[in-house]
Amino acid sequence: LLLSVEENTVRDAASESAQKISEELPDATLQNQYAAMLTRLATKEWFTARISSAGLIAKVYPRLTSTQQEEHVQLFAQLCRDDTPMVRRVAAQHLGTMLENVVRAVGRKSLEEEGVVTTLMIPLYEEMASNEQPDSVRLQTTENCVAFGRVMGGIVLSDTEGPLTEHELVLIQRLLPLIVATIDDRSWRVRWTAAAKFANVIKSYNPIPGAMDALIPAYEKLLQDPEAEVRTAATFNLALVAQG
Repeated sequence: LLLSVEENTVRDAASESAQKISEELPDATLQNQYAAMLTRLATKEWFTARISSAGLIAKVYPRLTSTQQEEHVQLFAQLCRDDTPMVRRVAAQHLGTMLENVVRAVGRKSLEEEGVVTTLMIPLYEEMASNEQPDSVRLQTTENCVAFGRVMGGIVLSDTEGPLTEHELVLIQRLLPLIVATIDDRSWRVRWTAAAKFANVIKSYNPIPGAMDALIPAYEKLLQDPEAEVRTAATFNLALVAQG
Protein backbone atom coordinates (compact mmCIF):
# COMPACT_ATOMS: atom_id res chain seq x y z
CA LEU A 1 0.00 0.00 0.00
CA LEU A 2 2.76 2.47 0.95
CA LEU A 3 4.47 1.81 -2.40
CA SER A 4 1.38 3.25 -4.12
CA VAL A 5 0.75 6.42 -2.14
CA GLU A 6 0.89 9.83 -3.83
CA GLU A 7 3.21 11.47 -1.30
CA ASN A 8 6.74 11.21 -2.76
CA THR A 9 8.60 11.09 0.54
CA VAL A 10 6.44 8.27 1.86
CA ARG A 11 6.65 6.31 -1.37
CA ASP A 12 10.43 6.76 -1.62
CA ALA A 13 10.88 5.59 1.98
CA ALA A 14 8.68 2.57 1.29
CA SER A 15 10.74 1.74 -1.81
CA GLU A 16 13.96 1.98 0.18
CA SER A 17 12.52 -0.31 2.86
CA ALA A 18 11.30 -2.80 0.25
CA GLN A 19 14.78 -2.88 -1.28
CA LYS A 20 16.40 -3.55 2.10
CA ILE A 21 13.87 -6.30 2.81
CA SER A 22 14.57 -7.93 -0.57
CA GLU A 23 18.27 -8.12 0.29
CA GLU A 24 17.47 -10.20 3.36
CA LEU A 25 14.95 -12.53 1.73
CA PRO A 26 15.98 -16.07 0.77
CA ASP A 27 15.90 -16.72 -2.98
CA ALA A 28 12.80 -18.90 -2.79
CA THR A 29 10.74 -16.20 -1.04
CA LEU A 30 12.05 -13.46 -3.30
CA GLN A 31 11.28 -15.45 -6.45
CA ASN A 32 7.75 -16.15 -5.28
CA GLN A 33 6.06 -13.52 -3.13
CA TYR A 34 8.40 -10.59 -3.82
CA ALA A 35 8.53 -11.10 -7.61
CA ALA A 36 4.74 -11.42 -7.68
CA MET A 37 4.45 -8.12 -5.78
CA LEU A 38 6.66 -6.41 -8.38
CA THR A 39 4.47 -7.72 -11.19
CA ARG A 40 1.35 -6.38 -9.46
CA LEU A 41 2.95 -2.97 -8.91
CA ALA A 42 4.17 -2.69 -12.51
CA THR A 43 0.74 -3.45 -13.91
CA LYS A 44 -1.45 -1.44 -11.52
CA GLU A 45 -3.70 1.20 -13.00
CA TRP A 46 -2.57 3.94 -10.60
CA PHE A 47 0.75 5.39 -11.83
CA THR A 48 2.37 5.78 -8.39
CA ALA A 49 2.59 2.00 -8.02
CA ARG A 50 4.26 1.76 -11.42
CA ILE A 51 6.76 4.42 -10.33
CA SER A 52 7.77 2.33 -7.32
CA SER A 53 8.14 -0.83 -9.38
CA ALA A 54 10.75 0.59 -11.77
CA GLY A 55 13.61 0.89 -9.29
CA LEU A 56 12.72 -2.30 -7.43
CA ILE A 57 12.72 -4.39 -10.62
CA ALA A 58 16.07 -2.97 -11.74
CA LYS A 59 17.76 -3.72 -8.43
CA VAL A 60 16.40 -7.23 -7.85
CA TYR A 61 16.76 -8.48 -11.44
CA PRO A 62 19.90 -10.66 -10.97
CA ARG A 63 18.23 -12.77 -8.27
CA LEU A 64 15.18 -13.71 -10.32
CA THR A 65 14.86 -16.98 -12.20
CA SER A 66 15.62 -16.88 -15.94
CA THR A 67 11.90 -17.03 -16.74
CA GLN A 68 11.15 -14.21 -14.31
CA GLN A 69 14.03 -12.19 -15.74
CA GLU A 70 12.46 -12.38 -19.19
CA GLU A 71 9.10 -11.33 -17.77
CA HIS A 72 10.40 -8.48 -15.63
CA VAL A 73 12.68 -6.97 -18.26
CA GLN A 74 9.59 -6.71 -20.46
CA LEU A 75 7.68 -5.11 -17.58
CA PHE A 76 10.53 -2.63 -17.17
CA ALA A 77 10.38 -1.84 -20.89
CA GLN A 78 6.66 -1.14 -20.52
CA LEU A 79 7.45 1.31 -17.71
CA CYS A 80 9.98 3.09 -19.95
CA ARG A 81 7.20 3.46 -22.55
CA ASP A 82 4.47 4.34 -20.06
CA ASP A 83 1.93 6.99 -21.03
CA THR A 84 2.65 8.92 -17.82
CA PRO A 85 5.82 11.07 -18.06
CA MET A 86 6.52 10.68 -14.32
CA VAL A 87 6.70 6.90 -14.71
CA ARG A 88 9.04 7.24 -17.70
CA ARG A 89 11.23 9.66 -15.74
CA VAL A 90 11.73 7.23 -12.85
CA ALA A 91 12.23 4.30 -15.24
CA ALA A 92 14.88 6.39 -17.03
CA GLN A 93 16.64 6.98 -13.71
CA HIS A 94 17.04 3.22 -13.30
CA LEU A 95 17.73 2.27 -16.93
CA GLY A 96 21.51 2.21 -16.45
CA THR A 97 21.20 0.03 -13.35
CA MET A 98 18.89 -2.30 -15.24
CA LEU A 99 21.35 -2.65 -18.11
CA GLU A 100 24.26 -3.35 -15.78
CA ASN A 101 22.26 -5.98 -13.90
CA VAL A 102 21.04 -7.61 -17.12
CA VAL A 103 24.64 -8.03 -18.29
CA ARG A 104 25.68 -9.22 -14.82
CA ALA A 105 22.88 -11.81 -14.72
CA VAL A 106 22.80 -13.01 -18.33
CA GLY A 107 26.46 -12.54 -19.17
CA ARG A 108 28.10 -11.39 -22.35
CA LYS A 109 25.61 -13.25 -24.52
CA SER A 110 23.14 -10.47 -23.65
CA LEU A 111 25.30 -8.22 -25.86
CA GLU A 112 25.06 -10.50 -28.90
CA GLU A 113 22.88 -9.68 -31.91
CA GLU A 114 19.90 -11.59 -30.51
CA GLY A 115 20.68 -10.72 -26.89
CA VAL A 116 18.36 -8.72 -24.68
CA VAL A 117 20.69 -5.69 -24.59
CA THR A 118 20.70 -5.43 -28.39
CA THR A 119 17.04 -6.18 -28.96
CA LEU A 120 15.50 -4.32 -25.99
CA MET A 121 17.85 -2.25 -23.82
CA ILE A 122 19.65 -0.25 -26.53
CA PRO A 123 16.35 0.64 -28.26
CA LEU A 124 15.10 1.84 -24.85
CA TYR A 125 18.22 4.00 -24.51
CA GLU A 126 17.50 5.53 -27.91
CA GLU A 127 13.81 6.09 -27.14
CA MET A 128 14.48 7.69 -23.77
CA ALA A 129 17.04 10.07 -25.30
CA SER A 130 14.82 11.20 -28.18
CA ASN A 131 13.62 14.77 -28.49
CA GLU A 132 10.05 13.53 -28.11
CA GLN A 133 10.72 12.86 -24.42
CA PRO A 134 10.31 15.63 -21.81
CA ASP A 135 13.44 17.23 -20.35
CA SER A 136 13.03 15.28 -17.11
CA VAL A 137 13.51 12.02 -19.04
CA ARG A 138 16.33 13.23 -21.32
CA LEU A 139 18.21 14.44 -18.24
CA GLN A 140 19.01 10.79 -17.46
CA THR A 141 20.71 10.09 -20.80
CA THR A 142 24.25 10.93 -19.70
CA GLU A 143 24.15 8.83 -16.53
CA ASN A 144 22.62 5.89 -18.41
CA CYS A 145 25.34 6.07 -21.04
CA VAL A 146 27.94 6.11 -18.26
CA ALA A 147 26.51 2.80 -17.02
CA PHE A 148 26.83 1.32 -20.52
CA GLY A 149 30.41 2.59 -20.72
CA ARG A 150 31.23 0.90 -17.41
CA VAL A 151 29.96 -2.40 -18.79
CA MET A 152 31.92 -2.20 -22.04
CA GLY A 153 35.00 -0.68 -20.43
CA GLY A 154 34.96 -3.47 -17.85
CA ILE A 155 35.09 -6.03 -20.65
CA VAL A 156 38.06 -4.28 -22.24
CA LEU A 157 39.96 -4.13 -18.92
CA SER A 158 39.13 -7.71 -17.92
CA ASP A 159 41.90 -10.30 -18.05
CA THR A 160 39.41 -13.07 -18.82
CA GLU A 161 36.81 -11.55 -21.15
CA GLY A 162 38.96 -10.89 -24.20
CA PRO A 163 38.63 -8.04 -26.73
CA LEU A 164 35.33 -6.49 -27.77
CA THR A 165 33.51 -8.30 -30.55
CA GLU A 166 32.53 -6.59 -33.78
CA HIS A 167 28.90 -6.45 -32.66
CA GLU A 168 29.82 -4.96 -29.26
CA LEU A 169 31.71 -2.22 -31.11
CA VAL A 170 28.54 -1.60 -33.16
CA LEU A 171 26.57 -1.16 -29.92
CA ILE A 172 29.10 1.41 -28.74
CA GLN A 173 28.75 3.30 -32.01
CA ARG A 174 24.98 3.39 -31.43
CA LEU A 175 25.41 4.83 -27.92
CA LEU A 176 28.08 7.45 -28.52
CA PRO A 177 25.77 9.68 -30.62
CA LEU A 178 23.31 9.75 -27.71
CA ILE A 179 26.00 11.28 -25.49
CA VAL A 180 27.04 13.74 -28.17
CA ALA A 181 23.38 14.70 -28.73
CA THR A 182 23.07 15.86 -25.10
CA ILE A 183 25.69 18.52 -25.90
CA ASP A 184 23.38 20.05 -28.51
CA ASP A 185 20.13 19.49 -26.61
CA ARG A 186 17.62 22.34 -26.73
CA SER A 187 17.35 22.28 -22.93
CA TRP A 188 20.19 23.93 -21.03
CA ARG A 189 19.42 21.64 -18.08
CA VAL A 190 20.22 18.58 -20.20
CA ARG A 191 23.44 20.20 -21.41
CA TRP A 192 24.31 21.19 -17.83
CA THR A 193 23.82 17.60 -16.67
CA ALA A 194 26.09 16.38 -19.48
CA ALA A 195 28.73 18.93 -18.48
CA ALA A 196 28.51 18.06 -14.78
CA LYS A 197 28.83 14.33 -15.44
CA PHE A 198 31.29 14.40 -18.33
CA ALA A 199 34.22 13.33 -16.16
CA ASN A 200 32.32 10.10 -15.45
CA VAL A 201 31.66 9.70 -19.17
CA ILE A 202 35.37 10.00 -19.96
CA LYS A 203 36.35 7.63 -17.15
CA SER A 204 33.93 4.90 -18.26
CA TYR A 205 34.63 5.15 -22.01
CA ASN A 206 38.38 5.80 -21.85
CA PRO A 207 39.32 2.08 -22.09
CA ILE A 208 37.18 1.65 -25.23
CA PRO A 209 39.13 2.01 -28.49
CA GLY A 210 38.15 5.08 -30.52
CA ALA A 211 35.58 6.44 -28.06
CA MET A 212 37.59 9.54 -27.18
CA ASP A 213 37.59 10.64 -30.83
CA ALA A 214 33.87 11.39 -30.49
CA LEU A 215 33.77 12.53 -26.87
CA ILE A 216 36.58 15.08 -26.62
CA PRO A 217 35.23 17.35 -29.40
CA ALA A 218 31.81 17.15 -27.71
CA TYR A 219 33.33 18.29 -24.41
CA GLU A 220 35.00 21.23 -26.16
CA LYS A 221 31.53 22.36 -27.28
CA LEU A 222 30.36 22.32 -23.66
CA LEU A 223 33.18 24.68 -22.74
CA GLN A 224 31.81 27.11 -25.35
CA ASP A 225 28.10 26.70 -24.53
CA PRO A 226 26.00 29.88 -24.71
CA GLU A 227 24.68 29.30 -21.17
CA ALA A 228 27.06 30.40 -18.40
CA GLU A 229 25.86 27.63 -16.05
CA VAL A 230 26.79 24.97 -18.60
CA ARG A 231 30.23 26.48 -19.24
CA THR A 232 30.85 26.68 -15.50
CA ALA A 233 29.93 23.03 -14.94
CA ALA A 234 32.15 21.98 -17.84
CA THR A 235 35.04 24.07 -16.51
CA PHE A 236 34.75 22.59 -13.01
CA ASN A 237 35.18 19.14 -14.58
CA LEU A 238 38.12 20.09 -16.79
CA ALA A 239 40.83 18.66 -14.53
CA LEU A 240 38.88 15.43 -13.98
CA VAL A 241 38.25 15.05 -17.73
CA ALA A 242 41.96 15.55 -18.40
CA GLN A 243 42.83 12.88 -15.83
CA GLY A 244 40.29 10.46 -17.34
